[in-house]
Amino acid sequence: MYNDIIVDNFSNPKFVGDLESADYKFEIGNPVCGDRVHMQVELDGDYIRDSRFRAWGCATSVATANIFCESIIGLSIEAISARESTEISEMLGELEPSQQHCINILIELHQELVLAVSLVEG
Repeated sequence: MYNDIIVDNFSNPKFVGDLESADYKFEIGNPVCGDRVHMQVELDGDYIRDSRFRAWGCATSVATANIFCESIIGLSIEAISARESTEISEMLGELEPSQQHCINILIELHQELVLAVSLVEG
């Protein structure tokens, strides 16, 4: 059973696709279930101007990628890196046990974005 957050983000993903001028691209995957998410992010200074994704996996992982994109647009890298794991996991709502791996995917998306930006700018 999927919660309303997952259903809405899987059924109507607003951020699926590609960016013409992505500043950062990265991919994460879950070796246990085989889910993969390819992210593209465009910056405006220290702020996220836009973000798009391509995802292969379960409905919850596709929804997770869409939720991630929506949650970072307009925010600074500093604000994104300050998010706590509990705040991140609450973004997905209540999940079934078989969907819990998507919390790790969402946390990893946050970590990879911050890492990608810091490696290029640092």
